[in-house]
Amino acid sequence: MHAESWKPILEQALERGDANMLARVPKTDLHCHALLSAPLETYATILGRPLPPPPRVFGNFRAFANYITTNLLPAMPESGAVRTLVGAALDRLMAEGVVYAEMSFDLLVPEFIGLSAEEFAAIVSAECERVAGRLRLAPEIGIARGLPADEVEPRLRRWIATGVWRSIDLYDDETVGTLSDFAPLYRYAAEHGLKLKAHAGELCGAQAVRDSVELLDLHAVQHGVRAADDPHVVAFLAERGTLLHLCPTSNYSLGLCESLETHPARYLFDQGVKITVNSDDYTLFGAGASDELLTLSRMGFSADEIEQVIQNGLAEIPGTTRTTTDA
Repeated sequence: MHAESWKPILEQALERGDANMLARVPKTDLHCHALLSAPLETYATILGRPLPPPPRVFGNFRAFANYITTNLLPAMPESGAVRTLVGAALDRLMAEGVVYAEMSFDLLVPEFIGLSAEEFAAIVSAECERVAGRLRLAPEIGIARGLPADEVEPRLRRWIATGVWRSIDLYDDETVGTLSDFAPLYRYAAEHGLKLKAHAGELCGAQAVRDSVELLDLHAVQHGVRAADDPHVVAFLAERGTLLHLCPTSNYSLGLCESLETHPARYLFDQGVKITVNSDDYTLFGAGASDELLTLSRMGFSADEIEQVIQNGLAEIPGTTRTTTDA
């Protein structure tokens, strides 16, 4: 995927502000949650009724969580609905030119829909095979911080034993749980070859980003935008080469920045921090990877700089040169 073949398309698409043209540019989505990545219309179809459109600005994490619980959770009662949602999410990713995705699946989903870890892994594996050749899917284990680590451990071991999962992510409300409790689980995941990621610097400040990277030995940080609050943490990330998987529209919607134009992506990039842009929860925020590349353009990123952001993502595809380095 040499840039020579798609750089002219990128430049023209950015000049026109054309997300559809950007679909012809190969890209990644390295921060996306499986059951919140389908179009909202897919949920409406499953439920047989229209859903209220999510607000452009939720303002806080609680309003965001309440929308999910009230409107989306009723559409996920069994495996058929979950498979429909995952399939729709993958079809959407392919339509916008995503060639590699690290998609997170919550650790408790199998129990919620009445499946074993092995049965659920088989469903995810089948979806990987369905899209193979068009989209390389790296399934990710998503762990909610509110779940005690001793309850996570047996589930995590069983999931990893299936051989389907490629990375691990600790997510949800950063203000709950004790980060150090999860360190042994991350070491276990690393011993089994999983990429190590965690949400940090979304609800908590810059120190939470550094603590997460150091305690969990992360390859990449999901969000990490609050690192911009502390130049010492920014310098730490830049020197270490830790990737930040930014989601500007998500951050704006949840009140992390006053506008997309004032998002910290520009500052972080200028300070040498490696970044990618990603969708997070397309169902709620309505912005795919192509939309976020246009967001970078509106922030003042040049075509050359946006090409570098794209290349940061493409370099994460297994078999290519990793853009992060271990401390």
